[in-house]
Amino acid sequence: FYFAGAYIDLLDIKIGLPRANPCSGKTNLQSDALFTIIDEQVKRNPDEVKKINAIFLYNITVDGKPAAEWTLDLKKGEVHKGKPKSEKADTTLTIDDKDMVEIALGKLNPQLAFMRGKLKINGNIMLIQKLKNFMDTYKAKL
Repeated sequence: FYFAGAYIDLLDIKIGLPRANPCSGKTNLQSDALFTIIDEQVKRNPDEVKKINAIFLYNITVDGKPAAEWTLDLKKGEVHKGKPKSEKADTTLTIDDKDMVEIALGKLNPQLAFMRGKLKINGNIMLIQKLKNFMDTYKAKL
């Protein structure tokens, strides 16, 4: 093929999910890498984030035990480890680290995870649809 005056930018984006190092005594969750990517997308798309206008708290577990908390403050456009800084969360999601990764990679349907009890949601469940639409738009980045 011959293209005149065209520009094509081919990118192959892959992420390596960190694995826990049993010797370090410190657990690296696979989902930590996902929240880093979500943070990048939130910063790149402030107009889309403003449409959601909600605070989500993720309680990440490992084998049913609390391992980490992540806040998606889509009122301020911030993603950080820990509880919300100023307001309380509109919606709280509790999920195992490996299930969070499977949902993000499209290997596990979030609705199925909810029905099977793998994903627990407290608060305004209707906001999840807005968040899902945002995440689906940028899923290709994973």
